[in-house]
Amino acid sequence: MDLRICFENQESVNVNDSAMMRHYAESYLADYRPEWAGFVMLPHDETRRATMEPVWQVLVRDATARTEADLLDYIARNPMAAYHVHVYRKDGVHEAKLV
Repeated sequence: MDLRICFENQESVNVNDSAMMRHYAESYLADYRPEWAGFVMLPHDETRRATMEPVWQVLVRDATARTEADLLDYIARNPMAAYHVHVYRKDGVHEAKLV
């Protein structure tokens, strides 16, 4: 399975520098070997702010169930400053939002 982690900026944050955000996201998730994937638009009902702003994303490829559980625990215990974090699991063609 692959995991997709998206970072939705909180209201007071305006970062449009992909190199800076890439460093921030890769550092935050360094133990999970994230692959930078740029930005994407999420459906309004899947975001916290319900805006049409892009979110930054990274991928964790070939994740195990243990990796997924560890990642979700890590994000719950260590929230990323200034961002709402969304996690998706993709098995084949099906993708499900986890948080």
